[in-house]
Amino acid sequence: MSGGIALVLLSGAAGAALARLLRLPFWPLIGSIAGAATARLVSGADIQLPTPWQVTAQLLAGTVVGLTIKPGVLRELRSVLLPGLVVVLGLIGFGVGWGILIGYASSTDVPTAVFGMVPGGVGEMLASATAVGADAAVVAAMHVVRLLVVLSTLPLLLRLARAFARRWGSAG
Repeated sequence: MSGGIALVLLSGAAGAALARLLRLPFWPLIGSIAGAATARLVSGADIQLPTPWQVTAQLLAGTVVGLTIKPGVLRELRSVLLPGLVVVLGLIGFGVGWGILIGYASSTDVPTAVFGMVPGGVGEMLASATAVGADAAVVAAMHVVRLLVVLSTLPLLLRLARAFARRWGSAG
C-alpha cells in the first residue's frame, strides 16, 4: 500500500472518529469525507484508491442499501411514485437552472456547473461529467459540499418536518 493511500485511509478514519466524538449526524460518512479531503488538500498529492477497492466499496454500499428493501415495499412505492417523480424532475430542473446561472456568472463552464448542481450520486455524476468533458474535480467538490450540507442539516430538518406533520395532522 502506498504512503498516500495509507494517509488518506488513516485521515478518513481519524475524521470519522472525530465526527463521532463531536456527535455529528451520520458521523462515519461526514467524518471520513472531511478527513480524506483534508489529507488530500493538505498533502497536495494526487491520491487515488485502486479501482478494485473503489468497486468493493461500491459493492458494500449497494449491498447495505439492497438489504433495506423489505417485502411490501413495491406496494408502498406505488403510492409515492407519481409525486416522487414530479419532485425529482423538479429538482433536476432546479439544479440545471442553477447550474446554467452559475456557469454564466462564474469562471466554471456550464456543463461542470450543471453536473455539480443536479442531484445524484457523486460517482455517477463524476462519470457522467467526465464523459461530456466537464471538470470532474469541480463537480466532485460541489457534490461533497452538497453532501456535507444535506447530511449535517437533515436531522434538524427531519425534526421540523415531524413537528409540522404532528401539528398539521392534529389540525386536519
